[in-house]
Amino acid sequence: MELKINSIIKAHTKVSYAIESAGPRPYDIDCAEGTNIVSYSPSAEEAFNELKFEMLRSYPHSLTVKDSVIHYWKDYADLNYKNITLCDGSISGLYLINRLFLENGDHVLGYVPTFSDYVADVAMHGCTFDFVTLKPENNYKFCPQDLLEKLNENHKLVYIDNPNNPTGQIIPLADIEMILEAAKKLGVAVIVDEAYGEYMPKENSAVSLFKKYDNLIIPKTFSKGFGLAGMRAGYILMPESLHPYMTNITNPYCMSELSRSVAAKTIRNEAFLEGLLAETARLKRMILDYPWKNISAAETADTVSISLLIHKNPEVDMAAEFAKFRIWVYSGCDFDTLTKNTCRFRVPAAKDMDRVMEALKAIDAID
Repeated sequence: MELKINSIIKAHTKVSYAIESAGPRPYDIDCAEGTNIVSYSPSAEEAFNELKFEMLRSYPHSLTVKDSVIHYWKDYADLNYKNITLCDGSISGLYLINRLFLENGDHVLGYVPTFSDYVADVAMHGCTFDFVTLKPENNYKFCPQDLLEKLNENHKLVYIDNPNNPTGQIIPLADIEMILEAAKKLGVAVIVDEAYGEYMPKENSAVSLFKKYDNLIIPKTFSKGFGLAGMRAGYILMPESLHPYMTNITNPYCMSELSRSVAAKTIRNEAFLEGLLAETARLKRMILDYPWKNISAAETADTVSISLLIHKNPEVDMAAEFAKFRIWVYSGCDFDTLTKNTCRFRVPAAKDMDRVMEALKAIDAID
């Protein structure tokens, strides 16, 4: 019997670099997933050790995590509960935003390469992801004018990830505002996905523009900089006018009480992030500053944990070459317009740096 599933979903095959596995992976070193393996907040460990079994007995109702989010951004935006929707990581937030806005046949504007799971979800709604391409000849640096030239009234949403995944570059706030201003005139909402936002200076966050633009939506997560990927905790900052509509579709029990408790206490320790950015930059510069012959990096920021590595030879399969050293990276093939001679590379833990550099030197020696 063939069941009557959604025809749009049936017609597409989702491409995602996320892997669910019941067994060990054939790698010793993870330089792929966007988790924070450089350091973790002592506040997170303390909060986890304070968890009680009784917290699991009831549905999650605590608003302490919203209070902590409001406090965290108090110098940049005057937020209230209705500006905040909790979600199971920012990826669930993106799915919610798409469900709120998208109808079959709609168009979303963005740029590539970008977070591929978001692009896939647009397709699952029967919609088209129009895009501009980050140009290799410009070292993949974002150009706001390219996006603005393509923006029109037929777009329902604009999607920008900042910092960008996979390059790790930080888009200046002035560029973000330029896009917000143009989109506002057309009645188009702009998603600024700050999944990696804790890896850039706080003042570059679009949150500082939140009250100025009522077309701005910002998904955030505790998975990356805050190092809580396994807790599945995130939130969306959105105009209060969207609150009643988001309430229609969201799960009121998103984020378990355990996740709410740990996230609420972790975000209060901002001093930890200063050390994280400094150590991430130190490790990343060890790789970026080496005099490579055949390997280069796309436009990127020192403090952001990920980067796009490129081999001059288009026949070199970067992910396969790293795998020979039991090092896991994401192939460029997992991102639109990229090819196998590129990979998304996340900085390793300090203890693994020697092995990673050994692998990079061997790959760089391939002509």
